[in-house]
Amino acid sequence: MQFLKENQKIWVYNTTELSNITCRLDVYTNVTVNHAWFSRSFVNKTRVDKKMIGMFLDWQGGVGPIEGKYDAMEINDTEIPSEYPEGYDVYEFQSDVGKCAVVAVLDNSAGTTATWLDLRVSDSAIEEGPAQECKDQFERVLRYYPQRERVWRLSYKDECQTRYKNSV
Repeated sequence: MQFLKENQKIWVYNTTELSNITCRLDVYTNVTVNHAWFSRSFVNKTRVDKKMIGMFLDWQGGVGPIEGKYDAMEINDTEIPSEYPEGYDVYEFQSDVGKCAVVAVLDNSAGTTATWLDLRVSDSAIEEGPAQECKDQFERVLRYYPQRERVWRLSYKDECQTRYKNSV
């Protein structure tokens, strides 16, 4: 998977998540064939920072990656151990150049499973925004969701860059 690389910053650009969370940013500090360590930050009135570990999976088979080929990641908080994974990111689409991805999110952090769809963009492409191919793929995957869950909103705003300046 080209999208997740060490020292890579990835922003959530659009999302169908039902919340007021904005400026969600993942910063990947270490990526191996089986795992990724990253910090996840977001704004929900105040800024929240978490240290996470992701274990790569083949989502269809629910097994570990074969030769580094995977399409999902089981995510856990490294500071607050839990009996269940905090969530899963399922990569529905990735651009060939690794600048954007469409990610189905299964989030268990509140004790029940919430699902939504993200359009994520690498920091190197955030100023121009997602490529048309990525927007089209986001809309394509969104059509599989029930009508009431197809409403998306912008998660990334220009002020997000200044919120994280000098800290990540």
